[in-house]
Amino acid sequence: MDGPGAAAGAGPSNVPAFLTKLWTLVEDPDTDALICWSPSGSSFHVFDQGQFSKEVLPKYFKHNNMASFVRQLNMCGFRKVVHIEQGGLVKPDKDDTEFQHPFFLRGQEQLLENIKRKVTSVSGIIKILDLSLKNLLNILGFVRKMC
Repeated sequence: MDGPGAAAGAGPSNVPAFLTKLWTLVEDPDTDALICWSPSGSSFHVFDQGQFSKEVLPKYFKHNNMASFVRQLNMCGFRKVVHIEQGGLVKPDKDDTEFQHPFFLRGQEQLLENIKRKVTSVSGIIKILDLSLKNLLNILGFVRKMC
């Protein structure tokens, strides 16, 4: 695949492709009108999500779905930045969404290897399955009593 998405995958092998592509995307001055670093370099902004989804996402990813992009960010531990001013939430100008991660900092690409995807632990899965089995057994017991 040619284009920005292909070059983005050429980063360190221990950094997920999503993060390498995200870094390239935020660094690319050609996309600054839709996605760019904050002035401090500790976060990045996405402007006009509709246009960003149509024009930028397909160049770097296999989709143009903003919700999927945000889900990937969340799975990697990124958080939406909410500005609070004088005790109330401040609505951002335009269609501006800001995201941050302590290891996603302008000029610090080497930190990307510290960002890990969240995974559900085996014990978490067992708890979910155990609760589901208990619920199923309760329902079955209830149905038996009815018959």
